[in-house]
Amino acid sequence: MTLPQRIQLSRAKGWRMPENTVTVARPGPWGNPFIVGKHGDAAYCVDLYTALLAGLMRVGADPDVKALEQTRQFVADNAGALRGKNLACWCKPGAPCHADVLLKLANRKANPCP
Repeated sequence: MTLPQRIQLSRAKGWRMPENTVTVARPGPWGNPFIVGKHGDAAYCVDLYTALLAGLMRVGADPDVKALEQTRQFVADNAGALRGKNLACWCKPGAPCHADVLLKLANRKANPCP
């Protein structure tokens, strides 16, 4: 069994998304709400996304607070649906990407209860 991996989406003629792959790009519920250029560079946007999912981000009176919390809750409630699946995004291979965060989250080993 091969491990799930990140797939780069493409608009190239003849390209098809591989089987067992879920798109996590924007727009969509899995997309990173932090936009490269608007919120920082790619690595910083992935760091912000990681902090959001970990519940470490509190954004005061920002009008996007509700949307960010909805994103965090959606991922928390649905990450299991990504387990064992490849994740597709537009980011270049080797570049920082929130899909890598989702891959780790969805495929982490469950902690056994003591």
